[in-house]
This record gives sequence, C-alpha cells and structure tokens, in this order.
Amino acid sequence: MSKQLLDLDHLDLETAKERIRELEEQLAWEKRLLYAIKDNLNIAVYAKDTEGRKIVTNRVDLENQGYTEEAKVLGKTDFELFPRHIAEQFWRDDLAVLKQGKAVIDREELLVEKETGKERWLRTSKLPIRDEEGQVVGLVGFGQDITLEKQLERENLEAAARIQEQEEMIADLGQIPEKIGQLVNSITYIARQTKMVSINATIEAARLGDLGRGFEVVAEEVGQLSDRSSEAAIQVKEAIAEVETLVSTILEVWRTRGEVHD
Repeated sequence: MSKQLLDLDHLDLETAKERIRELEEQLAWEKRLLYAIKDNLNIAVYAKDTEGRKIVTNRVDLENQGYTEEAKVLGKTDFELFPRHIAEQFWRDDLAVLKQGKAVIDREELLVEKETGKERWLRTSKLPIRDEEGQVVGLVGFGQDITLEKQLERENLEAAARIQEQEEMIADLGQIPEKIGQLVNSITYIARQTKMVSINATIEAARLGDLGRGFEVVAEEVGQLSDRSSEAAIQVKEAIAEVETLVSTILEVWRTRGEVHD
C-alpha cells in the first residue's frame, strides 16, 4: 500500500484523488473481509503488536478472556488480562514469534476463568506478521477450544486405571481357589490322621477292656470329628469347583472385552 501511495506523486490531482478512492475502497474491502473471517470462525483469532498489546480480537477470543466488549481488551497485554503465571507463559511464546520470527504451532494452553475458576484448554498457534522488508511487526494467533478433548483424555486415563485395578483384583481372585484348595488338602490330611488316631485308640481300648472304656469314648468322638471334617472338605472342594468356574467365566469375559477394545 505504501508503495502505491508513493506513485501518486506522478499523477494529476483528479487522477490522484480517484486513485486514493480506489485504495480506500480496497482497504475497506480488505477490512470487511478480515472482520467476516475473524468474527465467524468458531476459534479465537487475535493479533498483537511488538509490545504484546492486543490490536485485533474476535468474539471467541473475548469469551476466552471473560469479556464481551473489544474496548475492554484492545490495547492491553496479557498481563492485564490474565493471572501473572498464565500471562508469563503466553509472553514466552509471544517473544519467540516477535523477537525470533519463530512460529508456535499447536501449543496446548490452560486458561482459568476469573469468576468461576473453571479450567479451559486451548490449542494455540502463533505466526509472525512481517512488513515489506521482512521485519516482524506483530503476530497473529489462533486458539481452538480442546477442553472436551482434554476431559475425555483424562476420563480415558481414569477408566484405564480402573480397568487395570479390576484386572488385578480378578487375578487375585483367580488365586483364591488354589489357596483354599491347599487348605482343604491340609484339612483332609488332618482328618485322615485323626481317623488313624481314632482307630488306634479303639484298638487300645479293646485291649485294656474295662480300663480302656474312657479311651473308647474318646476314640468314638475323635472318629466322628474326623468323619465330619472329611465331609466338610468334600463340600468345600465342591464350592471351590464352582468358584473356579465363575472365575474362569469372568476372566474369559475380560479377555474378550480386551480383544474387542483392541
């Protein structure tokens, strides 16, 4: 535009006025085009000068800052609009663009609303604005709200952690029948040994006759206890078999579920 204005020195007055009208119309058209784009995109669009002051904003960008009027934002830096620790993070990125001419692409930024303290996440890109000589004279930024995406990501991580915990519980459950089985085997062994004691006591009571009457009573009670222990062991083994079947079914369901998700 500046080069075009310089060319006006070589034109007569009427032609120069006409050329100025054409340039003004072109500038107005470009301005309308800019506003049509920035105000209708569903992402934050803004621009800053070399000092980090906002010179362009749009509806979404205003909402991200908790404002509804451009006048509340334009001419201000992020240090006037955000908590200092957040503004410092933004300014570091801005400096990379303004001082080094480096673009910042898809940086994830956390915003905290002033009134509610609610967190919002943006995926931000910042690009340098250059003049005709290639010097950086500002930056333009774009911010897409990815709060829902971050929430889903967190929920997926929490769900994965719960699934891992449940899988570990299922694995522990799968070991219970084996442990109970070992205990039942011990009970069965003790029952056999008790039965042998009962038999030996009965034989000793018969050998002693009347003197062994007390042995006989004890031997009978021990024998009954051994029989009840054996019956209980059998019932427990049957229960273990049912638990093993249930555990196998649960594990198979989990394996199938894992294959479906994979």
